[in-house]
Amino acid sequence: MRLTKSFVASGVALAGALVFAACKDSTSSNACGTGVAPVVVGTYKLASYTLGTTTLDTTSGASGQLRFYASTYAFNATIPIEGAISDSGTYSISGVRCMTEVSVQNPGTTTGTFTLSGTTPGSIFTYSGTNSAVGALGFIAVKQ
Repeated sequence: MRLTKSFVASGVALAGALVFAACKDSTSSNACGTGVAPVVVGTYKLASYTLGTTTLDTTSGASGQLRFYASTYAFNATIPIEGAISDSGTYSISGVRCMTEVSVQNPGTTTGTFTLSGTTPGSIFTYSGTNSAVGALGFIAVKQ
């Protein structure tokens, strides 16, 4: 499958979204949950990521790494045919499962929800969100 340049450009935004989107905390639906948020700081290996209706995973030759620091992130990936992409920016968590990400390289804010199955290597991090500039974003990553 050949990826378009717009997909790759959006992939950088996805990286940020991939990793750090958020939802608006609603007091009526409590979409973000209550309690102590999990600590996401660490290095994650991407298993798959989605932009719009296209999903790439390791079987397609895509690979990447996401690093969360205290309030910033860095993302690097290799996309078949298109090459290397990278992104970085800031993120914040609200409640126990909502994340907002703002990319340095790409305009727009990403908002969505995430889950983290644990804090040890092998824990699964999933994210599903929307970027104000590129639309649907999502990913699955494994803590290293």
